[in-house]
Amino acid sequence: MLSERAGTILNILVAEYINSAAPVASEEIARRSPTKVSPATVRNTMSRLTDEGYISRPHVSAGAIPSDLGYRHYVQSLDEPPELPATVQQKIHRDFSQAKPDLEAWSRQCATVLSDLTDSLAMVTVPWARSPRLKHIQLVFLEEFLALLVVVLQETRLLRRLLPVNQPLTQEILDQSANRLNDLFCDLDYEDIKSNNLELTPLEARVRHETTLMLKDASNETAPEHYVDGLRRLLDQPEFAQSGRAKALVEMLEERVLLENLLPQMPETRDVAVYIGEENQEASLHPYGVILCQYGGANQATGTICVIGPTRMGYAEAIGGVAFFSSLMSNLVGELRRV
Repeated sequence: MLSERAGTILNILVAEYINSAAPVASEEIARRSPTKVSPATVRNTMSRLTDEGYISRPHVSAGAIPSDLGYRHYVQSLDEPPELPATVQQKIHRDFSQAKPDLEAWSRQCATVLSDLTDSLAMVTVPWARSPRLKHIQLVFLEEFLALLVVVLQETRLLRRLLPVNQPLTQEILDQSANRLNDLFCDLDYEDIKSNNLELTPLEARVRHETTLMLKDASNETAPEHYVDGLRRLLDQPEFAQSGRAKALVEMLEERVLLENLLPQMPETRDVAVYIGEENQEASLHPYGVILCQYGGANQATGTICVIGPTRMGYAEAIGGVAFFSSLMSNLVGELRRV
């Protein structure tokens, strides 16, 4: 347990290092301390912090940089919870209220704004369930022998497929079939729908077959659809001047393994989770700070909001941004489901 003085000195050092990306000297800490303290006292405290693993010194005569443990102390010392400025929140609410009600568009916009706010990589997934359930079937007349099958999942996700048939169609026939299938199969997963043995017309049986295939494909997905923004911002950080780190991050994104590495760390609650450096489960994420939170309704499909930066990241802005967007996206999804 750090003393109050040691904790204050450590937090000043972390904040200065986040801003400058350069080792922080004792004289700078003394100058920024809210209470009068000499550089000699700061040096003695920094020596203890080094021994206890909170900071390290690249060179004996140089300033110090935080370790993962030092960042952890800093994060735990932040106001609970950190919040975005009211003016920023109001602007975001206004911008999203003017956007069309579309999950993919909201997720893309969320990633873009969050990346701007944090100067880091932002990733947002569309709500996703491992065993998706049917909410609604719609059949749209296109031509006499061709319809569009639209399957709406409970997580408000849309699946579409062209449906060629061997009998002449009208919109009235399609509506009758869709209404009956909705009465029979609403809120069922693909196995329940497939095992249903009720008598169906040839058109209804065809629609049921295609619907179960679409639901099965959705349930077999290993990772949800997601949107990423801010790669260039992240690569501009000084940490990526090191050989190989930028290449490794780009490869993770291109091979779609970054999200798969992050999902096991997702907390079951709606609380914001913070993983710093080697606190991350995957070794490939050890150079990063990761902020994660779920969004969506209880007992329903959920999405993920994530910010990834170097361990030297602005944790207050990232935590506040992720928490804010988790609440905003949950409300938007709830409104969409009630439509």
